[in-house]
Amino acid sequence: MRRKLIASSVRVGTIVVALVVVLAAVIAPASARAAPAQSASESMTASWGCVAWHTVRRGENLTRISRMYGVSVWHIAQVNGIHNPSLIFVGQVLCIPSTYYPPGPVPPRPVPPPPPAWCGQFYTVQYGDTLSGIARRCGTTVNSLMYLNGIYNPNYIRAGQVLRIF
Repeated sequence: MRRKLIASSVRVGTIVVALVVVLAAVIAPASARAAPAQSASESMTASWGCVAWHTVRRGENLTRISRMYGVSVWHIAQVNGIHNPSLIFVGQVLCIPSTYYPPGPVPPRPVPPPPPAWCGQFYTVQYGDTLSGIARRCGTTVNSLMYLNGIYNPNYIRAGQVLRIF
């Protein structure tokens, strides 16, 4: 008899616990049953958006990485939930926030204008000419003119001397 009494009290206890759980689920507000709140770093990542991901390599620090992407150290640290910007680890993957925009394709370099017609392959030195003036007008360098013409002193050229330009 005693066993029946214990068994029935266990059943009653189980039913009471089940009833409390069901009532708590029905009565509890929806916000209490909602998904857990996002952490600060997850909410920042969602609001900023990651435009690029950077894997930290040996010798890098947050300052170097921020300069590489043109984003402040503070933004990178905040988006990634880094409390101490001096403490990052090799292999750590960082979200680069949307204030960084990857560079587009590099446009081709413009073709330099051709040298003036009077600066052909050769130039005859006029009175008052200097090697630097000739180099500037013909789109070359003083060192290049010195090398091509075997000139050792750039201050010593004579009127009538023929210089090779290219």
